[in-house]
Amino acid sequence: MAQRILFVMLLVVSASPVCAGDARHSVPARWTLFTSDTIAWKDGPPSLPPGAKIAILEGDPSKAGLFTMRLKLPDGYRVSPHWHPMTERLTIIQGVVNLGTGDRFDERATQPLGAGTYSAMPPRMTHFAWMKGETILQLSSIGPWQVVYVDPADDPRHHAK
Repeated sequence: MAQRILFVMLLVVSASPVCAGDARHSVPARWTLFTSDTIAWKDGPPSLPPGAKIAILEGDPSKAGLFTMRLKLPDGYRVSPHWHPMTERLTIIQGVVNLGTGDRFDERATQPLGAGTYSAMPPRMTHFAWMKGETILQLSSIGPWQVVYVDPADDPRHHAK
């Protein structure tokens, strides 16, 4: 009887997404290594205001699954109130992210997050930010990554190029 219970428990555990290699949380097939001088920066996505640079470190933010990217943002860069459908995890590497919550941008209602700070924001948490100094942050989440602006007029994708 004990062997039968153990066998059933093993079947249940091995069928779980964690053990079955769920693609959303899978381990990379090969070693991924970036040193600061090998990171390839390119222009940020259209969902962010102009001036952002992005480097994809792992995964693909446009597809389902885990991804990690870095954002390089110039001094004074602002992101209007928005939210994401999945948890967003940030680590500040350089500079200061002044982060606020709520539906209206209020520079005075932000909290300065300096280098070394980690933040995990739950899905649909409305937030906004402005940068002090050139700021580099690392962002991890589950894709597809989406930026949903509270006020559609703030969405840079709606502005003529």
